Amino acid sequence: MWKKVIFDVVLVAFVGVQLANSLSCYSCKDPASCQNPTLQTCSNVTANETSVWLSTLHNNVPSVEGSLAFFCTNLTYYHASNNSRIIEYLGCVHPNTMACGLNLTNVENREIWSKDCRNCNTDYCNKKNPAGTFSGSAYTMIGSVLALLLAKILS
Repeated sequence: MWKKVIFDVVLVAFVGVQLANSLSCYSCKDPASCQNPTLQTCSNVTANETSVWLSTLHNNVPSVEGSLAFFCTNLTYYHASNNSRIIEYLGCVHPNTMACGLNLTNVENREIWSKDCRNCNTDYCNKKNPAGTFSGSAYTMIGSVLALLLAKILS
């Protein structure tokens, strides 16, 4: 009896941890700090900070009062001629901000800068090479397999 109770508690803990946590993203504000970005838990405060930062470079950044949904964003501007990064930003953003669709305020920069921009909605997905990281679903699958193996061993 106790084995089944303990098994159920462990299974709920594995599955529930991913659902209970907020979205976490890498965070940095320039190419130098993006070499070693910090971690940031998304909230209205962090997403609003991103909107303020975006408005320093772009026109018509929409104002979002509050949201329960967030994206991680990776916005990089670079010189197309030599691929040197000019501006790089990683952080949390409101989905309605549409960070990747914004136009630069400076018309000259629109012509000489190229943009690479991605939004995503899984933990730590906004770094340049997320292929080596596990997502929440991978942990859930591994936890489920381990729970099934544990149930077979204990029964």
